[in-house]
Amino acid sequence: MIYRLVSKTFRRGNFPAVFTFGAALLLAAPLHAQDYTSPGQDPPGRVARIALAQGNVSLEPAGVSTFSQAELNYPLTAGDRVYVDNESLAELQMGGLAVRIGNGADLTLTSLTDGVAQFGLAQGCIRVRTRDLSAPPDASGNPQQGMVEIDTPNGTILVQRPGDIRVDSYPQDDSTVVTVSSGSAEVTGPGLDQLVGPNQAMRFVGSPVAIQQVSPLPPDSLDSLDQQQEAAFNASLGVRDDYVSPDMIGAADLDGYGDWAPSPDYGEVWYPRTVAFGWAPYQNGHWTWIAPWGWTWIEAEPWGFAPFHYGRWTYIDGRWGWIPGPPPGVWGRPVRPVYSPALVVFVGGGVGITAWFPLGPGEAFQPWYHASAVYVNRVNVTNIYSRNALEVRSAYANRTTVVFNAGATYSNRTAATTVVAQADFAAGRPVAASARVNPAVRAQLAQAPILPHPLVTPTAAMAAPHAPARAIPPNPARPVLATREGMVRQSVPTAPAAVQPAQPAQPARGSFPEQRAPVPAPARPSPPARPPDAARPLVTQTNPQPAQPSFADQQREIQRVDPGRPLGPQQVENVREGRPAGPASQPERVEHPAPAKSSPPPAKPAPRKPPV
Repeated sequence: MIYRLVSKTFRRGNFPAVFTFGAALLLAAPLHAQDYTSPGQDPPGRVARIALAQGNVSLEPAGVSTFSQAELNYPLTAGDRVYVDNESLAELQMGGLAVRIGNGADLTLTSLTDGVAQFGLAQGCIRVRTRDLSAPPDASGNPQQGMVEIDTPNGTILVQRPGDIRVDSYPQDDSTVVTVSSGSAEVTGPGLDQLVGPNQAMRFVGSPVAIQQVSPLPPDSLDSLDQQQEAAFNASLGVRDDYVSPDMIGAADLDGYGDWAPSPDYGEVWYPRTVAFGWAPYQNGHWTWIAPWGWTWIEAEPWGFAPFHYGRWTYIDGRWGWIPGPPPGVWGRPVRPVYSPALVVFVGGGVGITAWFPLGPGEAFQPWYHASAVYVNRVNVTNIYSRNALEVRSAYANRTTVVFNAGATYSNRTAATTVVAQADFAAGRPVAASARVNPAVRAQLAQAPILPHPLVTPTAAMAAPHAPARAIPPNPARPVLATREGMVRQSVPTAPAAVQPAQPAQPARGSFPEQRAPVPAPARPSPPARPPDAARPLVTQTNPQPAQPSFADQQREIQRVDPGRPLGPQQVENVREGRPAGPASQPERVEHPAPAKSSPPPAKPAPRKPPV
């Protein structure tokens, strides 16, 4: 039986019995009857945000072979690679986790899902702050265990208990030092299984690995950054812990740039205090293309992450306010917000232009990328305000499908529609330089149809560096992962004969000015290390996510099958294997007109070898 629910605006103390979404129509039905994508193939509910970049910090996105200057608020996902030059620092934030990076670090996000955060550290130093190792509950509401894994050339580090862990990888002598300040970690690899507990530091040398117990060394600039950022995060919790989930990426920045005020309709609302006159959401930044979501908004303000990937915007008493999702305690435990690339609606503005506006309170987000009914329900229920615990709990677990409603009335359409030249949109140019809304265009947009996605494919300019990198890794090639075949895991006893005692530290040497020097080699013989010119593949325990096809390959197939819409999971697999993408397994929710003639023609496919 199918139930039709007419949406209502959420108001404090007056909620419908079933969770509803704005002006959209919800159809509650069995998943197999309404959905074309398995929940297991949904996009992840979290990303890693570039929250800080001091000095020379470079980014090589998945599917691109060129480094560019890292950009604040850029969302990272599986396959993205970050390089932090000497005397430079960076921070990545994700739900329940923060990674601070420095001292020539070459770090790849090997996998990033709701439950797994896997990093590949080829060289340099990182500090990993794990606050929560739980994963989102399963379909039955049961809690699940998450995992944090750091792969290095000398072994795999698995976080066993939340805490503070530093990992230093030294290519000069083929060693890795693991320092645990709190929590615990397990280091594994071929013939290796070693636990490192609180206030312990161990050095792993060569392959096969020799283990040495070492003394923690004095703090450096990376440690100072870690302490500073962690103190700021903890200080912000006392201000926002009643109305913002601790897993909401970027929420800790809001207190320094705006003010919270209660609303009888929407609970606590955040108002930015540093915006210019006439400012509106999704107008100060640019679009980029990040698979599997496709069109992704990058806000220019330093605080501009959480309010543009979670919650909703509304105009109250002459100023814009941001409404987070359900308060953390509404479910008895924090409601994990699901990340969205941009919470907007696209409008058909005519030939040569692209237009959009932000979603308002209670209005459903309808993804332009492939997603299951379960995902669509969760991305809305975790980002729309409600204090009704029963409503939130039942809606989170409910398998519903949001039906595209081209006739919906949206509260922000008149006040905050942004229009840019289609060529600027497709190239990812800054919106402020090309935005144009005059009376004639505004009247045209008032009657224009709502679109499921922009009818233009991103151009090669979107993947090109907007700002050239000022530094790249000594080895520009992406790190290679070691095979798991033949791995033998055995415990290494902690007796002095196997684990060498601590040795005094030496002055730092090598290509990393602040890198802490390894301990001198032990007196007793060690297994032979790799030759200096040998490759240093990363030792992994978890099979990483498959690599994304190149941006050029995806762009060609997107333009051929459905301009402007990201490829679905099966289409991506086809392109990865050298085949044409083929039709989408999840059809569009609504028919849309053919793309404008100004859209770029499809590129001719390059010759490909037949799949093996």
